[in-house]
Amino acid sequence: MTKNKPIKIKKEDTVVTEDAVVKEDTVVQEDTVVKEYVAEVKEEVVEVKKSDYDKLMKQLERNASDIELLYKASDKSRMAKAMGNGGEILIKQVKLWNWDNTGKIVIGTKLISNRSEVVLGKWVEDQSIVVVLEDGENFTVPYLEFVRKILNKLVADVISTTKTEDEKGVSVTILKVQLQNGKTLEINSSFVN
Repeated sequence: MTKNKPIKIKKEDTVVTEDAVVKEDTVVQEDTVVKEYVAEVKEEVVEVKKSDYDKLMKQLERNASDIELLYKASDKSRMAKAMGNGGEILIKQVKLWNWDNTGKIVIGTKLISNRSEVVLGKWVEDQSIVVVLEDGENFTVPYLEFVRKILNKLVADVISTTKTEDEKGVSVTILKVQLQNGKTLEINSSFVN
């Protein structure tokens, strides 16, 4: 809080409110009496129980230590860029599908069979998907297995974005991303997050 300083005012400008006290000072200068009016602004006072005050202070101390920890753990270059831009996040992040916790990124999939029918009174599904990994490896798995094995995702920074058309003439967005380990990779935006 800043301490309010007395403000010198003229009598005709004097406005007295509940928040201010006006004092009259008389000064003699060369046989002339000069009256000065000084307004002092009252400071607001809040009364709080000691137990509530202690809780509030402990919470502030915890917040301060949490903020200090976050500053230490943060990426300094990102923080500097964000602060320079008024807090706007400059580097966008995406989550990439990590195949079965192997660290291999799924860069493409294609559903090759999707049949659901009732056979002998039982519901039967035949859903298969071809999975393409970053190293070029591809294989076919049942859809349910695919969904279970891509649950863990890796965070990557988007370096650039390119819009192109695929072989069917459909517009696609290709993201160039950088993983936490420094490896860069180009991936269709359909296979992120």
